[in-house]
Amino acid sequence: MKIIFFGDSLTHGTLGASYVDKVAAVMRGHHFINQGVNGDTSLNLLRRVAQDVIADKPDGVFVMIGVNDAISSVDTAGRPYYRFAKRVPGGKMSAIAFRENMRALLGKLVAAQIKTWIALPPIEYNPAQVKALRQMNTYTAEICREMTISVLNLMAVMTPPDIPDRTPYGLSTYVNNLRQIIFKVGDERLRAADGFTYSFDGLHLTEAGAEQMADLIVPFLRANGAK
Repeated sequence: MKIIFFGDSLTHGTLGASYVDKVAAVMRGHHFINQGVNGDTSLNLLRRVAQDVIADKPDGVFVMIGVNDAISSVDTAGRPYYRFAKRVPGGKMSAIAFRENMRALLGKLVAAQIKTWIALPPIEYNPAQVKALRQMNTYTAEICREMTISVLNLMAVMTPPDIPDRTPYGLSTYVNNLRQIIFKVGDERLRAADGFTYSFDGLHLTEAGAEQMADLIVPFLRANGAK
C-alpha cells in the first residue's frame, strides 16, 4: 500500500525523533510518504490536502493534527508565528474552528475514497494545553464516528495523568527547538532536565517516545486494513 502520513512537526520528525521512520522500518512492503510540515494546524492541512494527499492517489492516509491548534488557542507568545507564518486568522485557532476544519478535511478524504486513519495526538507541556487539545481531540473523535473512520487515541496512552503547571510557551522554547534542529542537542538530556516522559519539550518525540508511538501505530494500522 502507498500510505501518506499527514500532519505537523510530530509527523515531519525534524524536531526530535521520527515515528514515521520507525513505523516504516517495521511495516516493510508498504510505500510510506511523509507529508508532515512543522507548525501546521488543521487549517493548513485543509489548505494542502488536495495537493499533498488527494493528488498523489494513495491507498491510505494517516492523519494526526491538533497540537498547534491547541497551543495557539492558549499561548499568546506563539500567535504571531501562527498568524504570519501559518496564515491563521488572528494567530489563534478556537476549538470550534478546529472542529469545522476537521469536518471539511475528513470530508474531502472520504469523498476521494481514500482509506483514512486518525490519531489523536498527545501533549505534555502544561495543563492548559492538555485541556485545549483534549477538547479538540474529542471533536475529532466525534466526527470520525459520524464518518466511520478508525481512531487511535495516542493522548489517552501517552499523556501523563499529572502535568505540572509550567509557564506558557515563550521565546526560550522556540530557541531550544532551534538549537535542537541546528546542533542536535541531546533530546534525552532535555527530557530529563524538564521532567517530560515521551518528549524533550512537552511536544516533540525523543527516540524512546518515537518508539512508543510507533509501537502503538503499527498494530492499529494492521488491525484496520494495512496488511
